[in-house]
Amino acid sequence: MDLSNKVAMLTGAGGGWGRAVVDAFLRAGASAVVVERPEVCAERAGWKTELGELGKRLTMLPGNVFDEASVEGIVQQVLAQHGRLDILVNMVGGFAAGQPVHEMDTEGWEGMLQLNLRSTFLCSKYAARPMIAQRWGRIINIASRAGAQPAPKAAAYGASKAAAISLTESQAEELKNDFITVNAVLPSIVDTPANRQGMPDADFSIWPKGEEVAAVIVFLASEEAKLISGASIPVYGRA
Repeated sequence: MDLSNKVAMLTGAGGGWGRAVVDAFLRAGASAVVVERPEVCAERAGWKTELGELGKRLTMLPGNVFDEASVEGIVQQVLAQHGRLDILVNMVGGFAAGQPVHEMDTEGWEGMLQLNLRSTFLCSKYAARPMIAQRWGRIINIASRAGAQPAPKAAAYGASKAAAISLTESQAEELKNDFITVNAVLPSIVDTPANRQGMPDADFSIWPKGEEVAAVIVFLASEEAKLISGASIPVYGRA
């Protein structure tokens, strides 16, 4: 996929399999702006050097994607530095489970909605505006298999990811006449060190790899995927 001269804003790409997504966008020719917490940006400062020539197109931008004023400012910073914003990948999220609904505390319920939905809404809201102005854009939300196939004792997580899918479908309809596509990617369990540590007895070979999921994301960001919008793409591997 050729994304030369495109600017991609990647939120939450500093952890887990985010590096694979960053690398994929840079290899496709895009400029990548990774928006992360300040401490994560500091921890990942070495990425630019490790990437060599590709690292010249990487920017680490600290910010709070749960605060509306901060998100608006982040988008303005991207526009000031690059002159455009073409692609948004919402990767911020997390997992917590273990309680059935009748035992779940309100704090845990609201925490999952905050973590897995608020930043996706805020970033999609403000990133869409320059995309509408330029009449081209791609918004890709990282949801989850759990959003389409709910599991017991994970209602809050599943509901938050289902809501992200619904948000995707609504915004896709809103933006279809502006040549902007909005899609969701639904991974199962991505093969990461943290997931291996958390499930040491699992068969890691059947989990999708970060670079495999990244390839799907880059395709959705490309011109070749212009006819796909409002879709939820399963990337389950054999899991």
